[in-house]
Amino acid sequence: MMWEESRDNFESKEFAGVLKRYKQMLTEQRTEFFDVADFEFIADQYIDKSQFSNALQACEIALRQHPNSIIVKIKKAQIYLSQLKLQKAIHLLKQLEEIENTNPDVMMMLGTCHNMKGEYHRANEYFKKAELYAFEDRDELLYNIGISFIQTGAYEEALIYLQKALAENPDHEPVLYDIAFCYEKVGDDPHAIEYYNKYLDIDAFSESAWYNLGIIYNRQEDYARAIDAYDFALAIDANYSAAIFNKANALSAIERFPESVAAYHDYLRIDPDSVDAHLYLADCFFQMDDYGNAELFYDKTIRMEPNCSDGWFGAGLVMLINDRAIDALPLLVKSLDINPDCAECLNALGKAHAALGSFREAKTAYQKALELDNEIAEYWLSYADLMFNQDLFEEAIKILEEAENSEAYCAAILYRQAGFYIFMDNFDAAREKLECALTEDFGAHIDFLENFPTFLLMDWVTELIQKYNIPGEES
Repeated sequence: MMWEESRDNFESKEFAGVLKRYKQMLTEQRTEFFDVADFEFIADQYIDKSQFSNALQACEIALRQHPNSIIVKIKKAQIYLSQLKLQKAIHLLKQLEEIENTNPDVMMMLGTCHNMKGEYHRANEYFKKAELYAFEDRDELLYNIGISFIQTGAYEEALIYLQKALAENPDHEPVLYDIAFCYEKVGDDPHAIEYYNKYLDIDAFSESAWYNLGIIYNRQEDYARAIDAYDFALAIDANYSAAIFNKANALSAIERFPESVAAYHDYLRIDPDSVDAHLYLADCFFQMDDYGNAELFYDKTIRMEPNCSDGWFGAGLVMLINDRAIDALPLLVKSLDINPDCAECLNALGKAHAALGSFREAKTAYQKALELDNEIAEYWLSYADLMFNQDLFEEAIKILEEAENSEAYCAAILYRQAGFYIFMDNFDAAREKLECALTEDFGAHIDFLENFPTFLLMDWVTELIQKYNIPGEES
C-alpha cells in the first residue's frame, strides 16, 4: 500500500540488528533510542507477519520518542485499519487531517475506513481528495483505492480506479491482475481473459493467474483451453490441488474419462477425505461402464457422507443397470429421502418398480418425475413404456402426444410413437410419425430398430428408412 513505499528504501539501508536490538530492549525492560525509520521498519516486520499487537506496541514506543511524527501516526492508523478497528483509525486520521489535509495517504485511508463502513459517499469524497493531492506514485494510490473497493465487493467502482492506475503505469503487475479479477467478478469474461493474458505476458509463472484463466474457460465450456490453463498452473506448482480437481472436472465434461480418473486419483493423494472427488470419480467409472469401480467409489462416498443423495443415487443406478432392481430400490429411496425433488432419481425409481412388477408405484414415480421436470424426453418415454408394457396402448400414445407438445419434443418421441402405432396396426399414423422422425434425426433410427427389431421384416419400414438415407450417413 502507499504508506508502505518506504520499504523500498529499507533495502538500501542497513537495518541488520535493528529488530534484534529492539526485542532485547523489551526483554530487558529498558529504554533505547531508535529513529523514526527504525521504528517504521520494526512495525512493518510485525505487520508482514500479521502481528498487529506487536506492531502497535512499536508505534506507541515510537510516539513516546517522536511524539510529532506523522509517519508513525499514519503507521498506527494503518494497523488499526488492518485490525478492522475503524473508529480508532478514523479518530486518529481525523486528527492527522487537521494538520495534513493534503496528505494523500491520510485521505486515502479515511476513504477506506468509510468505504468499509458502507459510507460510500463520504468514502468517495476522501478518495477524490487523495487523487487530487497525489503528485508522486499516483499509480500506487489509485491502485489502493481500487483495492478498497474490491474489499467491499464494489468491483465496478474498483475497475474505475484500477484503470486509472494502469494508465499511470501500464506495467503495474498487481493492477493488471486485479483488473482481470474484477472483470471476472462482474461476469465480463472476454475482458477478464484479456487482462489475465496481459498479466501473464509479464509474469508467466503465476499459477493463480493460469488457474483463474482456467476457471473462466471452464465457465465458457471451452474445456480444452481450460485444461491447458490448469496444466500451466500445475507445471508451476504440481501440488496445486484446486487446479488438479478442476482439470479432472473439465476432462470429465468432454468425456475424457480415463484421464479424468487419473486426475481425480492425483487429487485424492492430496485430499483423501474429499467427498466430491470420490463421487465424481465414481461418476467417471459409471460413464466408462466400469460398474465395479463405480459401485466401490459410490459406497466410499456414502460412507464418508451419509447425506450425499447423489452417492445413494449413483449406487442405485449401478444396481439397476446390473439388473438388481430389488437392491436398487432402497438405495434410490434413501437418495429421495435426502433430496425428494430429484426428477432423475424418481425416474430411476420408476424403472426399479417397473422391473419388479410394481405398476402402481412405478406410475407414481414417473408422474412425480414429470411434475418436477417435463423437459426430459427419457422421463416421458419411461412413463409411456410402462403403459405400453401393460397393454395400455391408448394411454401410452396419449403420454407421447403430450410429450410431443412439450419442451421434451425430439425425434426419439416420434420414433417411439411410430413403434407403438405399428403394434396397434395403425400403419398410416405410424408412417407419418416415422417420416417425421427420420426427417428430424435420421441417425436415431438405429435406436428405433434396437427397440423394435422385428420391424425390419416390414418392407415399407425398410423402404422408408432407405428413402431418407442421405448419402454418407450411416443407415
